[in-house]
Amino acid sequence: LDNLEMDKEEAMALKHVLIENTTLREITLHKCIKSMEVAEVVAEGLQYNTGVTKLVLCDIEGVGTLVQRLRNNITLTSLELNYLEMDKEGAMALKQVLIENTTLREITLDECIKSIEVAEVVAEGLQYNTGITKLILGDVQG
Repeated sequence: LDNLEMDKEEAMALKHVLIENTTLREITLHKCIKSMEVAEVVAEGLQYNTGVTKLVLCDIEGVGTLVQRLRNNITLTSLELNYLEMDKEGAMALKQVLIENTTLREITLDECIKSIEVAEVVAEGLQYNTGITKLILGDVQG
């Protein structure tokens, strides 16, 4: 979904697709989540999804909320976070995913880490991760 600024009703429809569709393997959310309310709804769908193996989140709001719900997702193997300006809360959510999610193999962080504080939190999660085989860092500051 590219540049489609979702409202809550559209997010509910996507949530149901994510929960019910088991053949969808890749989803890209680019500039389409602009409120925490919408992020919460989409996050619920991602939490219960059993098909998506690759998730790309690019230039959206509520990254911490979305990422946090991926801790127990058993099908996701690739996560790309691009242009997100991750704050400490988002970094803490990602840290928990890195520690708890055992199916995740690839992670891309491009223009997400803008402070040493955020970098340290993400690094802690990577330290305890046992599944990541490919890590791509693009334009990291800190």
